[in-house]
Amino acid sequence: MGPTDHADVIAARDDVVVRVLAGAEGVDDALALLDEAEALAAAPLVDEAERARLERLALRCEERASHWHSVLARRGDQTVGYAGVLLPTARGGVATGDLAVARDRPPAGPVLSALLAGLEGLARRHGAAGLVVWIRRATAPDVACAAGEGFGIERRLGVLGRRLEGVEPVGPPAGIEVRAYRPDIDDDAVVGVLASAYAGTPDGGWTLERFRERRAYDWFRAEDLLVADAGDGDLRGLHWLKRRGSGVGEVYNLAIAPDAQGGGLGAVLLTAGLAHLAAEGLGECLLWVDLANEQAVRLYAAHGFQTRWEDVALGRTLRGTPRG
Repeated sequence: MGPTDHADVIAARDDVVVRVLAGAEGVDDALALLDEAEALAAAPLVDEAERARLERLALRCEERASHWHSVLARRGDQTVGYAGVLLPTARGGVATGDLAVARDRPPAGPVLSALLAGLEGLARRHGAAGLVVWIRRATAPDVACAAGEGFGIERRLGVLGRRLEGVEPVGPPAGIEVRAYRPDIDDDAVVGVLASAYAGTPDGGWTLERFRERRAYDWFRAEDLLVADAGDGDLRGLHWLKRRGSGVGEVYNLAIAPDAQGGGLGAVLLTAGLAHLAAEGLGECLLWVDLANEQAVRLYAAHGFQTRWEDVALGRTLRGTPRG
């Protein structure tokens, strides 16, 4: 008997069955599937916060949050897909989730359809007014399949990359020093830049608590968070870098304070970060950018980045379904 045989069945398509994971039951299967699928894709397939929730649950570090549900798709005894969803804490909110399919266990279409249907059922049952689900390294058939389940594209992130040879740093303007972040000393100023730069966008909501949660990730290094200091800790922008392993780095976050935008500081921080990664021996850099942000896309293209693939947020409105 498999680890999820007693869990609730919430959706089925063809020979694919989707069940809710109960407690920590089935988490090892979920993590194994993600490990294999991400190795094949050479890319993360769920948000790092979703991965962290699963790993903490597997280690029994904490109880499952009541508004977080994770599900597995199985074809017979074979695990073929995973999805996690955060349900709104108040009725009428939007549920958000991540979805990953085992591409080496085709066909993928019924797996994707079943997972989307399962997440939709959970969201409706808990009174959500909408549902947004991310598919990383999405394909055109994925989008077409999702459309058949009533989902449209909400957001597209381009995953861009470049080699790190030949980086030419742009000098900072007068009065600006590009330096490494100082733990604790710079925390409030860093959060101030992030909160103001992303205010009113889907990436907004930065707080000191959120920043320190990210800072606690095992990949974080203080020397990989570069800041543009106008003096006395007055930060005008930042370039937060991440080392992904296998000689690959990432532009994790490039943010400029609103009153410092338009003066070329983005190019200064971008090239400083790329030069830093190159000096550390990394050979390639990736980044994720909202394709609706034309200014950012132009900046990255001007500095040698090219599209590798796309991550897509698929969404639909949920109307008039009572709480289950």
